[in-house]
Formats: sequence, structure tokens, C-alpha cells
Amino acid sequence: KLRTVSKNAITSLKAAALHSQWNFQNKVHLLEAEYFSFNGNHEEANASYAAAITSARSSKFVHEQRLACECAGFHHKKVGDRGIAWDFFNQAKQCYVEWGSQTKVGIIDRQLEICQIVR
Repeated sequence: KLRTVSKNAITSLKAAALHSQWNFQNKVHLLEAEYFSFNGNHEEANASYAAAITSARSSKFVHEQRLACECAGFHHKKVGDRGIAWDFFNQAKQCYVEWGSQTKVGIIDRQLEICQIVR
């Protein structure tokens, strides 16, 4: 059932992206990345996370860029790529600093510490 809900959400966002690509394309990429990550399709997940980050950055959506970076960090942490996870968490931290969310900076700092220990 969760896969069906995910696929329906992706389909809906793709339809919205046809009308406003700059506003919805990064969301499509991020949901696809999470879907691929959940299903163990790591190469597709990596490509979709990268596309989500790039799209959010080009649309100047720092809050969505930080979310994509954070999700990519958790994905790489899950598959054991702690160095790459650290890089994504660090990017997320910079976005949180720019966005002004000190609470999330602290949360991300903890993820950076965890990844640094294993790195």
C-alpha cells in the first residue's frame, strides 16, 4: 500500500510540474529518490537526490535544498557510505544556517559527529 501511495504522489507532482517546473520538479526528484532508496535502488536514488538538490538550488528554495541534502545524507548513512553522508549533512547544515534554523543546525551537527566517528 505504501508503494501505491508513493507512486500516486509522484504522479501527482509530475502533473503539477508540467504547469510549474521550477516549483515542483525538485519535489518530484526528492520523492523519487526516497522511493528508490526505500526499494534498494541505490544508483537511481543517488541520481534523484542529486537532481533534487540541483533543482531546489536553481529555484532558490534553500528550505527544500536542505531537506534534499538531509535525506541524501540519511540514505548514504543507511547504505554505509559515511563519508558521502557527512558531505550531504554538511551541505544541509549550511542550508539550515542560511535559513536561520539553529535548532536543526544542532540536530545536523549530531549526524555530522556520528558520521565523523566512523569516517
